[in-house]
Amino acid sequence: MIKIIEQNNKIYAKIIRSSYQASDTEFFTDQNDEIQLGYITYKKNHKTGAHYHNHLNKESSRTDEILIVQKGSARVDFYNLKGEYIKSSEIFEKDILIIHQGGHNIVFYEDTKVLAIKSGVYEKECSKTRMIGTNNLELVIENN
Repeated sequence: MIKIIEQNNKIYAKIIRSSYQASDTEFFTDQNDEIQLGYITYKKNHKTGAHYHNHLNKESSRTDEILIVQKGSARVDFYNLKGEYIKSSEIFEKDILIIHQGGHNIVFYEDTKVLAIKSGVYEKECSKTRMIGTNNLELVIENN
């Protein structure tokens, strides 16, 4: 199952549940997204052929993020860029979370290990904007 977090026809995030099985090659991101993620299916004995990836000048206007829960669980609260709460969803072991835009807050239920992938270089001092006044909300947690 793939869960889409959206508001006003804007996709803020996608959660790919650990139970999801792609039957063929499938990308979960669009060509215009800042980061690309997909399952690629190869048949037995397929060879990609020796290759390398060309250095291309690409412009990125935001830092998209992919989180892969290796162990543990958490609640993710999603916000639009005005800091307005959208909804919350839980993530569990082996789920994949793609964050495209907007804000998010993650509350970990237990000791959790997450593999994080971000587009571009992470610059600690200027990569985040803290959203003030978003912590005391009446949350709507969707379980699927």
